[in-house]
Amino acid sequence: MQFNRKSDDGTSRRNVLKTAAVGCGMMSNLSLVSAFLNLQATQTLAAGSGPSDHKALVCVFLKGGNDSFNMLAPKGSEYLSYSEARGSSLNGVPTGDGIAIPEQGADSLLDIAGPSGRTFGVHPRLGDEVSNLNSAATGGNGIRGLYNNGKLSFIANVGSLIEPTDYASYQARSNLPVGLFSHSDLQRHWMSSVPQDRSHLKGWGGKMADLLYSMNDPSSISMNISLSGVNKFQTGSTVNPYSIDTGSAGGATGVFNYSPNPANASNNRNRAFNVMRSGLLGQTYDDLLSKTLAQSHLLSMQSALDFNNAVSAVTVNTVFDTDSFSQRMKRVAQVIGARESGTGLGQRRQVFFVDLGSFDHHASLLTNHDNYMEILSNGLSSFYQATVELGVEDNVVTFTASDFARTLSSNGSGSDHAWGGNHIVMGGEIAGGNIRGDYPTNLKTPTFNGSTIDLGRGRLIPTTSVDQYNAELATWFGVSNSDLADVLPNLSNFSGLTPLSLFA
Repeated sequence: MQFNRKSDDGTSRRNVLKTAAVGCGMMSNLSLVSAFLNLQATQTLAAGSGPSDHKALVCVFLKGGNDSFNMLAPKGSEYLSYSEARGSSLNGVPTGDGIAIPEQGADSLLDIAGPSGRTFGVHPRLGDEVSNLNSAATGGNGIRGLYNNGKLSFIANVGSLIEPTDYASYQARSNLPVGLFSHSDLQRHWMSSVPQDRSHLKGWGGKMADLLYSMNDPSSISMNISLSGVNKFQTGSTVNPYSIDTGSAGGATGVFNYSPNPANASNNRNRAFNVMRSGLLGQTYDDLLSKTLAQSHLLSMQSALDFNNAVSAVTVNTVFDTDSFSQRMKRVAQVIGARESGTGLGQRRQVFFVDLGSFDHHASLLTNHDNYMEILSNGLSSFYQATVELGVEDNVVTFTASDFARTLSSNGSGSDHAWGGNHIVMGGEIAGGNIRGDYPTNLKTPTFNGSTIDLGRGRLIPTTSVDQYNAELATWFGVSNSDLADVLPNLSNFSGLTPLSLFA
């Protein structure tokens, strides 16, 4: 965060301290005292005694509710039910409108093999025809290429649940997530895995970090790195998100022109901060709070400098598009590249958060969704190739989350808020080239275990819970079976169901 003071004359201690409170490197939106306590807690850890292996978990949050039944759609004998559910045909006759993607011809669904001989297609902007960024290295670009090469899988009809839910229990309003179909509530539920409670303060990524951060070297740099601001997913009791951005020069954002050496005061802004460093922050204070505040400011500024030095030393040659999402994914790759001890970050476990949006396409769905699917596909394929370049492709798992899916029926030119939807998991040791979970065989009259799961307009009751999805990711990351109940408190409600088996 840059220091954008209009006047450099007559800087008062009050103004400098106020600026520092909002400008401390990568501590955006956190209170100063909370930031200090988090930094102090991580600094006092003993050296990590856990395994020497490295694992990184990357959450890509598709904000606004991704229309994921156009991201992954049925073909062949199942295509007609999809086309009719989306309003593009009626009794087998094209209607000339609707929001289904054509099965054949220009801008049509791209074939992928599904389970049990079923045929599926991915959105036409998810294919290896879209871009030539890294095709030689990956054996095919885009999400389709990664799927066909066994590096990516889909999970069907996932959503927030407290317990297994069918049509009858929904109608009886029996133990349902609060605020169904609400953006803010469902985003909160995906991040916390506590859908019965709006006030739950911690996220499941933060809870994992609380359990595993001692595997990392002692540091003031959190293992939870956000490229999209402070968020609930990464917030724990001890570990909180360390928020960075790509910066105009490609580095993490710290205090503008801060130097650890007061002699390097090349301009008035720099002098102001160095006055603060050697004056306000360097003074001996009688009361503990003032001393704590000063030390916190200095530590956060120095942490920003150390972080930037470690990350800027990492070169990633993989080509990324220039859009914000791709550039943030590139920064994730660079931070992963800086994981080693010594001159690097000394992190064996890392959790990243990157959002992409908005997917709230109530109108002009086909055009708007096209754009975001291409951005997502290019960003993920470049990121996977960057992990190959860094030699960590088996140590990094990227997964998508989103508020909810969208109605199968159209509102005219868009789709509205729904519930269960389809998601992506990529990299690591996943069993790629698969569609896990339960994708309905007939989207016009979708059923599960002989009972309808359509609440109307193609709002599907999830047949796989967010907890089941998260549990397999958390287990791969290193959370023990005995600790899963703390991370995902509703998980035991789904213990009798078939595992997704995301990993080989």
